[in-house]
Amino acid sequence: MRRFPRVWQRQMADFEVENETQTHPVVPLTADDAHRLRLGWTSRFDKPDIRNLVAQFPEISQWIPETGEYLIAGPWRHRRDVATVMELSGQTGAASLLRAFAESSRESGLELALLSEHQESRNPRLYERAGYDLLEHILIYELPTIPSIDPENFRLTFREMVVARDDHLEALVELDHQAFPWLWWNSEGEFLNYGRARGVKIYGGFDPQGRLVSYVGITRFRAWGHLDRIAVRPELQGQGIGLESLDWSIYALAQSGAGRIGLSTQARNERSRFIYERYGFERKPQQDYYLYGVWLQDNGSHLG
Repeated sequence: MRRFPRVWQRQMADFEVENETQTHPVVPLTADDAHRLRLGWTSRFDKPDIRNLVAQFPEISQWIPETGEYLIAGPWRHRRDVATVMELSGQTGAASLLRAFAESSRESGLELALLSEHQESRNPRLYERAGYDLLEHILIYELPTIPSIDPENFRLTFREMVVARDDHLEALVELDHQAFPWLWWNSEGEFLNYGRARGVKIYGGFDPQGRLVSYVGITRFRAWGHLDRIAVRPELQGQGIGLESLDWSIYALAQSGAGRIGLSTQARNERSRFIYERYGFERKPQQDYYLYGVWLQDNGSHLG
């Protein structure tokens, strides 16, 4: 999806909040309705995509037939317990669509209805009106200068992990769920999708006894590299394993041809922020984004 300049996004967002007067009913979007949608030129979907998505995950996508406004939703990180907004095409009906999405997700037994502002920015008052809370502030960093790294000095041995192998997949999921809060867990489906994506590599960090103690996920596209994931076993954190895993990530990306390297982390993750900033990563606040959501079954204690 094309991302509009922030000033345009804010003007559209203000319009949405100040002009939310629609009283037309919001109904679940069905596969048979997909051909009736009027997709904008910025849409990330085509109608067959929407038909398949809605058929696979019924009830949670919504639309307003009288106005044509719609909300396309699907699983967050290929998980069955969290649904996320994938596209919201609504002005006067945006809050109504968000409320209907959350309620349908609740009725489907999901834990969380989520919306990420990674692709576009809207007025926070819209989310407040729809009953959504701010869950996470995602910070964007970039490394201005790539250091020279000698892997011969590493204590750990890094080997590529292949998600198509059951033993690798099981080990990655186990470590991932130990290392990250519930919201950020990768499902098996997410690992399979991620591991097969173009430019992606996953490496496991093994200690001298052969135990998997960390893993990293990286992506390179042309001269751009991104550090997607660093996981360290919780009982071993604070022993330099995270820093060595970061070193390996930078080394592997540089060796593959990356000239620029970026990453993201949560504002609340003070440990990671300290490591990245001390390493030399610099904030890119103009690229930050937010996650909003509605906890559906409990008080949101999963966030961690």
